[in-house]
Amino acid sequence: MKKLIISSLLSSSLLFVGCGSTDGEHNSVSSSTKAYFGDKSNNLIVVVDVDNMKLLDAIATGHQVSYAAEVIKTKATEHAINPKMYVDNRGSNFIDVFDSATNTITKSIPLVFYPRSIAVQELTGLVAVSGTNKAMVSIIDSKTDTVIATAGNDVITQPTTSGHSYVSSGTLASGHPHWLDTNHFVVIDRQNRQIDTYKLTKNSDGTWSTALLNSLTTPSPVHDLIPPKIHGQEHSNVNSTIFYATAEGATGVYPSILKLTFTAGVGLSLSEELPLKASGFTADQMGIHHLNFLKDQKTIYAGSHEGTLFVVDYTTAPMRVIKTEKAGIGAGHADEMEHGNLAVIINHKDTFITIMNTSTHTKIADIKVSNLTTITGQTQSHPHYHFSKDGRYFYLFLTEEGALVKVDLEKQQVVQRLEIGGSLAMGSFVTNNN
Repeated sequence: MKKLIISSLLSSSLLFVGCGSTDGEHNSVSSSTKAYFGDKSNNLIVVVDVDNMKLLDAIATGHQVSYAAEVIKTKATEHAINPKMYVDNRGSNFIDVFDSATNTITKSIPLVFYPRSIAVQELTGLVAVSGTNKAMVSIIDSKTDTVIATAGNDVITQPTTSGHSYVSSGTLASGHPHWLDTNHFVVIDRQNRQIDTYKLTKNSDGTWSTALLNSLTTPSPVHDLIPPKIHGQEHSNVNSTIFYATAEGATGVYPSILKLTFTAGVGLSLSEELPLKASGFTADQMGIHHLNFLKDQKTIYAGSHEGTLFVVDYTTAPMRVIKTEKAGIGAGHADEMEHGNLAVIINHKDTFITIMNTSTHTKIADIKVSNLTTITGQTQSHPHYHFSKDGRYFYLFLTEEGALVKVDLEKQQVVQRLEIGGSLAMGSFVTNNN
């Protein structure tokens, strides 16, 4: 096991808005949180006691570019009952099955491509896995951990790209996988700038088959789709559902937010496109990879590569940018506090996080989290992130530095840092009530 070094970082106090002052580690309801993150350079899954900032374990996968450990959670079973995770090995043709109760890999599931990430259909327990090097998706039955169907284009397109190489997806062949309902899913083909909708059918002999319903052309490569349950429009009518997507941008093409309509048995159609243009920047300097919906069910936060945070009202017709704020280079994911009026903007290629007041959509402060003086890759990890129960503390992994930091949002400074090593890319925080 690796030696732990915990240090404190102090910075000047800044005006704070939106959190209480009670220590999140002392709540009336006892709970504990562990983090499971992929070390993509050493091909490990690291397990951390978040509350005590302590490394518990580091498990070798035996595969390449072990990027993330993602929870397999369904409506039927919570993670505490079924402590299963899937590990995305972005440099090998395998998904690893990880048991978080014993911190062991119990099985490796072979694929015809390198896996990028997963999406769990919570009603059926089926898991869609998209490809890093091929624009493909495999469907895994999480009860048996076996592939039941595969769809898409069985051609290697990585590292060719039709978009910007510097945004999060960069040269990856596929976007993230997504379910449109219990038996429809998408393959996001980034090279060909299209979203393919498939229908999954179980045959009378127990086998499964997929059928391509339609292909939707997109203005630039798409990173992600946001499902209706996130933005409060789960049932817009009986036959159609609204999804939102991020088109990352390309040479001469500004990034944009796409509003899509899904009709069962037919596929996706484009309802609206909102280009995102930052003053003083060209299309070739910009690029988004993710958007986040605030709990007000009215507002989108979307960060762009050059450091602009777009605040979008998606309830108007058409959608509109209501303001912008300055974040950091590589501005991407936003993590909103469950209570209070605060969100953290992750700046993937900068040394600080940006704190936003979500009531007024104004910046509170930038808080330094990284010690790097030269940035060559990803400073701040991809999801997930973690707030303490009272919202005072925010935890995130630093990818290039191989560390976990605890940020005091009231004092606006890093108060604890756990040195782990490696390159900690993406993973899961799991909280269990004791």
